[in-house]
Amino acid sequence: MEFTEEQQAYIDQLKTTWETEVLAPITAERDELLQFKPAEKSDAEKALEQREAELFKKEIDIELKANNLNDFSDLLNVSNTEELKTKVTQLTKILDARKLNNSFQPKGHKQTDKYSQAKAQGDTRNMIKSIFGLN
Repeated sequence: MEFTEEQQAYIDQLKTTWETEVLAPITAERDELLQFKPAEKSDAEKALEQREAELFKKEIDIELKANNLNDFSDLLNVSNTEELKTKVTQLTKILDARKLNNSFQPKGHKQTDKYSQAKAQGDTRNMIKSIFGLN
């Protein structure tokens, strides 16, 4: 489609107006915001971060294995070694307390002495002997 010179001049004028009123402020705003964009990491930096994460995971596994807590490796979520050590000590204290609470505690197993045996049999003579230590 062919435009006349007047039409082409009017189109060019509208285009220029649009560029100055609409496009220029948007471009300026975009340029201002680009300074806040974080720099993209290179492949080497990404590989280094992945390697550091793997090493920290291994460090967690070693620390837990040293304290016999390797069953809890999936449940423990820490970000540094200081936090890891505090969590391991807390977990160890909790498990030690549970071991004590869950250990065998006999009930009703009193040692029967001679007096109790004589009393159960209704033998008053042996009851008196056991009191005075004559047996």
